[in-house]
Amino acid sequence: MQANGDVPSTVDDRKAHLQWRLEELRVIRAGTLSRLVAAMTVDQSGELDSNHVNILLATYRNFTMPNNLLTEIINRYDLLI
Repeated sequence: MQANGDVPSTVDDRKAHLQWRLEELRVIRAGTLSRLVAAMTVDQSGELDSNHVNILLATYRNFTMPNNLLTEIINRYDLLI
């Protein structure tokens, strides 16, 4: 903090950048099971998006059975290989 109580411009710039990054997040509201599983993977490398994985694993029992989810995950990774 500067002597006059103002915050240096670099701190303001970082806050503005963080605000922009928060608005950049993808929101999934609905989808088929196969599309939800596909959304878990970031790209063709098969790397997982931890936000989507956590949400899917916390909510899947509302719309499918565990064996259906496992089958879709296996099918997804078979496509990526």
